[in-house]
Amino acid sequence: MDFEEFLQHFRSDDLSHALKSLELPTTGNKPDRVSRLVDLEKSGTEVKQILRAFRVDDVKRAAKSVGLI
Repeated sequence: MDFEEFLQHFRSDDLSHALKSLELPTTGNKPDRVSRLVDLEKSGTEVKQILRAFRVDDVKRAAKSVGLI
């Protein structure tokens, strides 16, 4: 599973919160929000830095949904 696939398991509200924390636009639908985070990762931002922008419970929920925990 790649980063983009993992981001699909977050709720739209979770993605919005992370984007706001990273000072990126929060507008658009879920695919738009995922795309912004993927573009950030592709531009050199570490995945762990992006994940820190999410609330802990949001990351746990997504990780559990894909069987990581």
